[in-house]
Amino acid sequence: MKLLRYAFIATALAWLGAWYQTRSLPGLGQMRPELLQEPKQGETGRKEFGFAHRGVDYAVRPVASYELYGLVVTHNNTTGLADLTHDENSLDTKDLCVIWGANLRNEDYRRITYESTPTWCHASWHSSDIRFDMAALANNHLVTDRDDLRAALERVHVGDQVRFKGLLVNYRDQRYPDAWRISSTKRTDSMGGACEVVFFEELEVLQAHASGAWMLRRMLPWVVGTLAILTLIVAVSTTPRMN
Repeated sequence: MKLLRYAFIATALAWLGAWYQTRSLPGLGQMRPELLQEPKQGETGRKEFGFAHRGVDYAVRPVASYELYGLVVTHNNTTGLADLTHDENSLDTKDLCVIWGANLRNEDYRRITYESTPTWCHASWHSSDIRFDMAALANNHLVTDRDDLRAALERVHVGDQVRFKGLLVNYRDQRYPDAWRISSTKRTDSMGGACEVVFFEELEVLQAHASGAWMLRRMLPWVVGTLAILTLIVAVSTTPRMN
């Protein structure tokens, strides 16, 4: 019984440690130099095109070429109860909120609180000496017509240093011909319409963050649950019974 209790406590503490590690961001010394550059946006000659996803047809209008190197600071929780926008049928899934450039030239980015909603991402801080450029932060709605890229996107975590390349696009569900989702084409806007809508054709994790901790975070809740059940079973089976 004691062994089970100790195992339960040790596993719970390991899960808390993994959770903390995955919530932190890598230090400045771990930043790759590519992340210091600005996103590359240019003209595109790509014409409007369409594709189908989960039985729904979409129209896509390219507005610019786009490539970004950035540090993932938060992303939406597509499986959370509060996210009514995303499910297995939605075209865009995980939105990546990233920072780059000037924000990675000092450690202040690690003193900031980042949060994603189903639609936007936010950065907040309380100290007046924080140096942070909101124009070097962007929430990216990522869409693709390839299942392998969707799967790769789902494996991206907070703290990962990534590169993605493709097109800034406006798109619509063909069932609703007047409801275009519009991409921002500048980094200095905010609030509604400020997010980039990226039809991505390449996605690369340049440097993963806390891979082992993420694995533990996924696995240990099941171990904790199993140990809790075993502890309860042993406690019940060894409880003295009144005759």
